[in-house]
Amino acid sequence: MHSVDPRTAGPAAMVTGAVGTVLAELHAATTDGGPGTGNGLVGAVVAAPLGLGAVLLGRRVLTRSVARTTPSEG
Repeated sequence: MHSVDPRTAGPAAMVTGAVGTVLAELHAATTDGGPGTGNGLVGAVVAAPLGLGAVLLGRRVLTRSVARTTPSEG
């Protein structure tokens, strides 16, 4: 079984989350009608914070992987 490399998983999560957030905001801004009309407005509103969460988790993965790979001084 292959292990996920945090040096590539962190940036992948950050990029995917940022793109998802931008697309969700774009969709929410251009959709016609309100919630319950079948245009996906509620999905776009839910997707925006989920994308931001992915960016934050990706950032955390990067900071933890740097802390593990950096030799300690002393």
